[in-house]
Amino acid sequence: MKVQNSKTALVYAVDLLAARAYSEKQLTDKLKRRGYSETEIAAAMQRLTERHYIDDGDLCQRQYQAYLNEGKRSIKAILYKLKEKGFNSVDIENAQAECDIDTADYEYRVCIKLLAAHFKRSADRQKCQAYLYRKGFNFSAARNAVDEFLSE
Repeated sequence: MKVQNSKTALVYAVDLLAARAYSEKQLTDKLKRRGYSETEIAAAMQRLTERHYIDDGDLCQRQYQAYLNEGKRSIKAILYKLKEKGFNSVDIENAQAECDIDTADYEYRVCIKLLAAHFKRSADRQKCQAYLYRKGFNFSAARNAVDEFLSE
């Protein structure tokens, strides 16, 4: 069943972008769900890219920085989230390179923060470590954070 759209794909895409930034994949998926044809979507995406309404590299960089500032995810989880949003590997690697941070220190600080929020000081060591591993934190950051958390 073809949905009759009163707006062109380009106009609808601009309306969406006025509310917030989207990756090219996210925007394409929204337009497909709305019932626009592949050719109309491709033309709209080309026009939006030419006019710099869509810049996956810049958006990926901003999203990566926002997730780091949020301080709730491991680096692995951040990379997975960006991939899930439709950013390509090159954009993700560039974003990671531009944010020159000490990943080991970042993961350690986030581990401590998560442990303090979710566990008591008397918690079981294995449960704490398993929780952090499931969240995607590396072994050494999780182990060091659990050691410090439980020793205090």
